[in-house]
Amino acid sequence: MESGWYLEEQQPIYLDYNATTPLDSEVRKVIIEALDLWANPSSNNPMAAKAKEAIEKARKQVADLMHVTPKEVIFTSGGTECNSWVIHSAIESSGLAKPHIVATEIEHPAIQNPLKKLKERGVIDVTFCPVDKSKGYVLPETIGAAITAETCLVSVMLANNESGVIQPITEIADITRKMGDKFGRKILVHSDTTQAVGKMDINLDKLKIDYATVAGHKFYGPRCGALILRSALTVPINPMILGCTQESGLRAGTENTPMIAGLGKACEIAAENLMDKEKKLLEHRQHFEDQLKAQLGDQVLINFDGSPRLANSSSVAFPKYAETSADLLAKCKSFYASTAAAGHSKEKKASHILLASGVSEDVALRSVRFSIGRDTTKEELDRVVKELKGMLFLSKNAGSLMGALGKGPVAGF
Repeated sequence: MESGWYLEEQQPIYLDYNATTPLDSEVRKVIIEALDLWANPSSNNPMAAKAKEAIEKARKQVADLMHVTPKEVIFTSGGTECNSWVIHSAIESSGLAKPHIVATEIEHPAIQNPLKKLKERGVIDVTFCPVDKSKGYVLPETIGAAITAETCLVSVMLANNESGVIQPITEIADITRKMGDKFGRKILVHSDTTQAVGKMDINLDKLKIDYATVAGHKFYGPRCGALILRSALTVPINPMILGCTQESGLRAGTENTPMIAGLGKACEIAAENLMDKEKKLLEHRQHFEDQLKAQLGDQVLINFDGSPRLANSSSVAFPKYAETSADLLAKCKSFYASTAAAGHSKEKKASHILLASGVSEDVALRSVRFSIGRDTTKEELDRVVKELKGMLFLSKNAGSLMGALGKGPVAGF
């Protein structure tokens, strides 16, 4: 039976797909089947050959999604490893006494934290460029101004995991090449594409980047990843994990065949009708945001409404809500969403990503990240809007009652 503004017997609607996604049923099937491929792919026997064959099939599936050749795909444990690997390889191959790296203030901690640690140790110099506060993305000229004669790497994510704002990577790569020519050296360009894979077409040649980071669990795959090279012949990548000769001698360690096979299948599925999937996500996100505006009026604000965003991502603020977004989410029963990136979702303070992107502290404290999935329905989104409307109605009336009782306004509103 209906209770309040949500159907009590229904399962909560999952709207945190930017944090992680469930395994696709076909991916799960491939992983389970690959558990029987337990032989060491580096061994010289028929069983090992089958395991090796599964890995190479997956490599081609990843390569096809990213528009590269299989030799430009290196399997890893996930996105964090890829990011650290690129950073350390760029430093090592630069030949500079104290290399300089350029990133942005809105990068994932898997980029920011290793850079900060290396700077603290005196290994490198780092510039974290601010983003345009009216747009939520970094301007290419800001990156260009930060580049010096000692810059060895520019790393800018393709799409932000909290705001959903897409960064102008091609233009950033262009200005980086120009500055590299000025200083007479090649400056490498990396993009953490983790949040964008499976939601938009990614072509390294069109983006003009040297490296891309991929993590399977962001697009219905397993929790492993791949580092993608624009050209295995011209882009330097030095081994960070040493041992035997797996992954063309670039990453030692016996391959995790089932997870790699699952990653390949997830890439194959993601590549199927990708543009149609993106169009559907955008249609559903627009429906959600339109309903929020229609039902909640000035009680809702869509952050970065005018900026290019991932088709599935909405950063929504409830500026007149008396408490924080963490409090709002704790009270809501019909859905799951998050207040920030998964690694910071338990922190009861304003997201530093939103603050760095130009959102005021009051608004950031009351912002929720909604990220829809490929199977999310408009009916489910309508349920979410209905509960939010009810929660805000109760909050507003509670504030009015407290005021009438002489206890003053709530939270300054």
